[in-house]
Amino acid sequence: MKLALLLYPHQNIRYRPSLLQIAEGETKMIMNAMEVSFSLTREMIGGAQFLIIETEKEMSRGELAQIWQCASMYMLFECVGEEMRPLPSMRLQYIGEDLPYLLKYKGKTNEMFTDSMITMGVCCSDFARVFDSQLIVCDPMAGKGTTPMLAIKRGYHGVGIEIGKSNVEEVTGYMNRYFEFHKIKYKHQATSLTVRGKNGGTQHKWVFSDSNAHFKDGDTRSFRMICGDTRNAMAYLKGNSVHLMVTDLPYGVQTGTAGKEDGLFATVSKALPEWFACIKPGGTLCMSFNTHTIRRDNLVSEGIRAGFTHVETGEMNHWVEQAIERDLIVLKKEGKKA
Repeated sequence: MKLALLLYPHQNIRYRPSLLQIAEGETKMIMNAMEVSFSLTREMIGGAQFLIIETEKEMSRGELAQIWQCASMYMLFECVGEEMRPLPSMRLQYIGEDLPYLLKYKGKTNEMFTDSMITMGVCCSDFARVFDSQLIVCDPMAGKGTTPMLAIKRGYHGVGIEIGKSNVEEVTGYMNRYFEFHKIKYKHQATSLTVRGKNGGTQHKWVFSDSNAHFKDGDTRSFRMICGDTRNAMAYLKGNSVHLMVTDLPYGVQTGTAGKEDGLFATVSKALPEWFACIKPGGTLCMSFNTHTIRRDNLVSEGIRAGFTHVETGEMNHWVEQAIERDLIVLKKEGKKA
């Protein structure tokens, strides 16, 4: 079977080679997760960039649905002779596609890249075969919540931990306005959190559904935004409770990410054992970072020391802008197969 993946064009022409590299890595992880023998090549067709997948066997509907989760892909075609036949979308879509894109702010990571990281995390985990179930995705350094928003867009449950009070307040206002504008049935609750007997922050939780009937029947999803220190993740989340952690580490050297005395790498090092404890056996942690501020080998070493195993992803280092050369690693908490 021959498939042609039409990639999203990026408005920044200098970033397009990076997008192609990410798309190749993402596609390979999807195919490897399905344990399908394949070849992958690049091809320009009609001036547009495609990735061509060729397999010896016919792909099942479930396998095609998994390919549709490739965030870098715009459309999927089946190639039959000289014809390219568009295949109907099977991309996971629970609520509005616009949710992660409307909230704009300086330093926001490209949403497509973050979405690709979720796909990569799923494919490298033991939950790849149940990618369309109600997985729980947590961003332990959530900023203004792009990762959990992308998660709930797919129909997953989203959790964000963020130290910045103003960021959490902005997300809170945005989510309430979004649900009300789109007439989505929801409940919002804010609660105080206790860490070692002291005030440890605040949690905002939304319970919602894709239809009023589902909401009434209790068929709901949840989005939690926690204002607190990521190094206390176990105080906010239960052990072995999240399927994936996906985070784009802040790119600056001095960010005040989680504490007054720690820089970014020290904060992550202290947080990794907490993150490990929160992830379900078989789950993964997918982290991207600026290679100008953090070394890959140091981050991998700290992950292994926390109990993770390092998953080989191939070359993912790519240019973003003048001061940012981005890379990513995937760490896995080994466990029984899902």
